[in-house]
Parts: sequence; C-alpha cells; structure tokens
Amino acid sequence: MRENEEFRLVTHRKKRASHVRNNCHSNLSLSVNDKNDDSSINYEILLGKLHEAENELKNSMFANNVFHYLKNSLSVLNVNGISDILCYGLGHFSNRKSSKYQLALLLCLKKHYSSQVYLYDPVFSSREIELLKGLGCNIIEINEEGKHVIHDNVTLVYMPHCSIHLINNFLYANWCKKLNKCILLTNSFSIVVDNLRHSNRFTSIDYILRIEPYVTEIALKNDFLYEEAFNDLNIHIFLEENINKVPQNFWNIREEPCYQDTGIDYVTAKQTEELDTKDCCDKNET
Repeated sequence: MRENEEFRLVTHRKKRASHVRNNCHSNLSLSVNDKNDDSSINYEILLGKLHEAENELKNSMFANNVFHYLKNSLSVLNVNGISDILCYGLGHFSNRKSSKYQLALLLCLKKHYSSQVYLYDPVFSSREIELLKGLGCNIIEINEEGKHVIHDNVTLVYMPHCSIHLINNFLYANWCKKLNKCILLTNSFSIVVDNLRHSNRFTSIDYILRIEPYVTEIALKNDFLYEEAFNDLNIHIFLEENINKVPQNFWNIREEPCYQDTGIDYVTAKQTEELDTKDCCDKNET
C-alpha cells in the first residue's frame, strides 16, 4: 500500500448533477408490491450472485483505492478501525445491478474491518431482509429518516447515491464535535454544494452547507467496470484540527430540518407507516 501518499483532496468543484437513487423520491409511489414481492427472488441464486459481485469488486482497483484512502483516513484521525457501519439507500439489490455492487462493497468493508453493520431502506423486501440478516447485518426496524445518532464508536456512514436530505438529516442528528468519529462515504459534498448554490436551495439543506468548509473530502477515482454504481462517491472526514476551529455557538444553532417548501427525495416515516398499515390490512383481508 502507498503509505506516504497524500490524500487526493477535492481542490475544485464540478457543476455536475449528483446521481441520487431514483427510486427513493417522495413523489414516487412506494407500494406494497415494491416492498414485499418476493415471488421472483431465489435465495440461493441471489446469494451466489452477491458472492460473485463481492469477489469481482474486491479484486478491482476501485476497491483498492477505497481501502487505501480509508486506511489513510483512519491514520490521520488517529483511530485503529471502524466499529460500526451505518448504511442507508441500497435499494433493491436483488434486481438492480448498481445496488448489488454497492452491497458487495458494504460486505467487503464489513469483513475487512470486522464491523457491525446497520442498514435501512424502506424498499427492502422480506427476502432481501432475510438475506441481509443471514450475512450478519443488523436491520434497523424503523424509518429514522437518516437521523441515526452515533455514540463513541468510530462509524462509517455509507450512503451510496442516497438522498442529500438524508445526509443532511444525519448531520443534524449528530451536530456536535463527535462528527470527528464519523467517516462519510457518500455523494460528493463539493458537488452537492455546487448544485445547491446553482439552484438557490440554501436553507433546506442547511447542515451540509454549514459543515462543508470544515470537511476534508477525499476524491475517489471511479474506475469500476460498472461506473454508475459509485458515481460521485467520495470519502469525507472531520479532522480534529478543523473541528477545533469551529466556534462553539456554531453547534448551538440546531433546528430540525424542515423541507416543507421543497420536494424531498426520500420516503418519509409517515409514508412508511402508511405503507405498513396498508400491508397489515391487506394481510388481514386475506
């Protein structure tokens, strides 16, 4: 490994559209069939395909770069490993190629760091959940809307092509100096901020905008064969020296995000509750 190589920091911003998974938009109908239709899923075949994808990914230059820059990140953060991995937004990995390879990377990370993995996506089918549990992953039972609070464990937050609102919600829930316990493997903050400024969407994604000047973003070269799986995915860390520059009152301004005047691109807790209620009623009728 390249021990002494410098981070490839993001030094300029490209005005590109950040690719957000297109099945999580709140204006799309998440139906019972979307969530629970397992009729076409063969457990053993799906497991075999995931193992193939994992082997393909772990032998790629892209995976080598991810692990190299994560190793460097842990070194500058002065920590030894990653205790927990929090993952949102994988989508239907049983029938979407991008989601399958995103999960394959998650499984590689889990094994490499011997981490506890916590996942949530409202579109997971019951068979997909069964498979994830069989792979040693923990399923978050409720829709937290990204507002998962971390504690003292070093946590990798993995949101491949996930809603920028969910990233914003996560920052809100953990809005304090303990962010330096986090490594975010998410959509590029620099691209997100450029897009927000270009569209004048300042207030709705307030936490990303406020923290971005204090983030160290490490660019990942997307040279994987299926480049759409990891497009715009970068590593983001919060160095102690930068966090210490933040005025104390910076953390005191902490209001829950409100997206009333803008379209959100994730399934809300209310929508999930309505879906679960409908699903329960349908099962009772049968």
